[in-house]
Amino acid sequence: MPGAVALTTTLDEIALVTEPYKTPEDRLRRNLLYLTRSRTGYTYMQDCGIRMDRHMITAWLAEDRSPRAEQQQRLEDAFRLLRRRNMAPSMTRRLNADNGTRVEIYPVDQSDVDDKYRRSARWRRKNIYRWDPIVAAWSRSDLRELTHRWHDVITDLDSDWRMYEHVTHLGFWA
Repeated sequence: MPGAVALTTTLDEIALVTEPYKTPEDRLRRNLLYLTRSRTGYTYMQDCGIRMDRHMITAWLAEDRSPRAEQQQRLEDAFRLLRRRNMAPSMTRRLNADNGTRVEIYPVDQSDVDDKYRRSARWRRKNIYRWDPIVAAWSRSDLRELTHRWHDVITDLDSDWRMYEHVTHLGFWA
């Protein structure tokens, strides 16, 4: 996957934006409770195309009715945007603390590549000292800016930095 996507995925996991072990029903309930806690949550739901019908949302919370798949996706999108916005300040402080955060970069697995085309890529460690622009782009879901920031990070590695544009996984020491 592209490094920016891996960065987004890892930051989402740290901020508990994505919790893969939850069932769809648990995620729906979590999303609804989070979004209905504040006026801002309702704004985010409206921005993502959720019709603001109080009775419908109450029925969803009471589990009398359930939203269609399209509505569930919109609720997930609204939750993701609001959670990222709310978590951005604490994530920035956490990742910037103690002279930054070390990231382990695992390159793309090339075991299926023909030997004559295979390049030996080892996993790398990189300290990132300023997370402010990265977290700001993540909180806005700005993949283009994250891609730019990821390139800033990997260009310091060595002449083979392009091998780390796509990665298998990123590990954070946060």
